[in-house]
Amino acid sequence: MSAAVPEKQRIAILSSSDTQAHLTRIITEAERQLILVSPYVRFDKLRNLARHVQGALTKGVSVTLVLREKDFSTGKEDPLESDELTRLRQAGLKVFLLKDLHAKIYFSEKNALLTSLNLLDSSINNSIEIGTWIASGTAEYQAVVAFLKNEIHPTAQAVSSAPAKASEPVTPKREARSSPVREVPAPPQFDEDEDEDEDEDEDEGYEDPDAGHCIRCGDDLDFNMDRPLCRGCYNSWKKYGDATYAEQYCHSCGEPKKTSVAKPLCRPCFDDLSDDDIEF
Repeated sequence: MSAAVPEKQRIAILSSSDTQAHLTRIITEAERQLILVSPYVRFDKLRNLARHVQGALTKGVSVTLVLREKDFSTGKEDPLESDELTRLRQAGLKVFLLKDLHAKIYFSEKNALLTSLNLLDSSINNSIEIGTWIASGTAEYQAVVAFLKNEIHPTAQAVSSAPAKASEPVTPKREARSSPVREVPAPPQFDEDEDEDEDEDEDEGYEDPDAGHCIRCGDDLDFNMDRPLCRGCYNSWKKYGDATYAEQYCHSCGEPKKTSVAKPLCRPCFDDLSDDDIEF
């Protein structure tokens, strides 16, 4: 018999402080892909946020920043010339420009954050902002994927390679050397037949994406990467709260697999989830 669990919250509406907390969360929890869409960006005044982005890059996460192409609204300062953004680009951050961009979207393979919040000190410290938190595996999350593919990708232009790191000073014992210049990112590519394939899956009885399983007891529950345990198992788990503790079942397919709260999917299901990646 399945344990009773609260109805899954498909969308959470966030206050200003919660929006900031969830922005940090989406950056630090990303394991494979992170897309930051913000028209206006000033990382030099957001050093803590920049450190989180650097941490994601260090973990091997593919991080893409999409910002507004310079115009009358962006001011005199060019964000591409900022020291902090330059360092992030040298670390592997991919940057794209998009004309007339006004949307703010922060996206990973786990969640999406739609918000009024720009990556600006004034937005974070002075403005009243609102956010919408959406979990993967929901129709709303798929709508965000579709928006990124249809509205952001087609006209986003890749910025040329990041400037090389400054050469080391010449000393009698060591010659100056500079880091190699990174290659220009390839234009974003998408599978044009992807939507047709998804329609075919539906015709063949594609499994309900909201169906999930408790990773400890295997009982049915709503699919939610943030809540892969039923109520009873969660109450037992939270006594220690070890997100890496080995569990018994895959949250998606329900098959006996070695999983954990931190990684609730088996490898095949995790690979299937990667179909939502937005390849810039």
